[in-house]
Amino acid sequence: MHWIIEFIVRYRNFCSLVFTILLSLWMISSPEHRQISTARFLTSSIFYPLQFIVSEVATFKNIFEENRRLRGEVVSLSVKVAALQEQAAENDRLRGMLNLSKNFTYDFTPVRVVAHDPSESYRSIVINAGKKQGVLQWMPLVGERGVVGKVVQVMGNLSLVQLLRDPANRTSVMIRKTRTVGILESNNGNEFYLRCRSHEDVQSGDTVITSGLGGIYPPGLQVGIVSKISDSGDPLFKKAWIKLSVDFNHIEELFVMRLSPQWSSFVNELDSIELEP
Repeated sequence: MHWIIEFIVRYRNFCSLVFTILLSLWMISSPEHRQISTARFLTSSIFYPLQFIVSEVATFKNIFEENRRLRGEVVSLSVKVAALQEQAAENDRLRGMLNLSKNFTYDFTPVRVVAHDPSESYRSIVINAGKKQGVLQWMPLVGERGVVGKVVQVMGNLSLVQLLRDPANRTSVMIRKTRTVGILESNNGNEFYLRCRSHEDVQSGDTVITSGLGGIYPPGLQVGIVSKISDSGDPLFKKAWIKLSVDFNHIEELFVMRLSPQWSSFVNELDSIELEP
């Protein structure tokens, strides 16, 4: 029995031909009523199940092809949605920055961040504008939420910016409510404070802005919010801890503030003083 099955499987085309010939001869030689009954039997027992199986296989194949096509479309649409979401987020940032520029009369040059200090708490960035775009040393940079830093080195198409978070960057700031003026200080580049007199009415939630002193930043630019008040170790002073408004870990599009003539004159005066023997 085993050898018969192997023979049929190996020579299946030949066996199918012989079976078809014998079945045809038997059908021709049989009476009409037997031919009809045999045809019905073959249709119900062999041909219909075989046709059903072939049809189901074709259906499954079409479903598989359609699923593969739909998966490709889902991937393509996911990429498009991600791109649109990024464009929408960028548009929101730029709208906020444009609203910021409307509040001031200075000229603004839009720039992008192309590199930053590789350290864990980086203190400087590089922007894609330099002398050829009219950027000069000491020009301040602002973002949607406030002050970012100042230009400290200018090249042809690039500029190095010292960030506000750099402990070496001492910035003159002011409590908007009380007009208390002080220097933004930091020991580690992560925590910032302002020393103010003990009798000053400075409270948590007060807004901190640039004072306009120092010749770099114009007055009124957002710096941060007072988060808490603590003793400074000196009975005459206390520390107002400040949470900066700008998230320096996520800055992309910025504006360089083009200094007005009086600011440029002030910077030139400083340069002339430095050059004097």
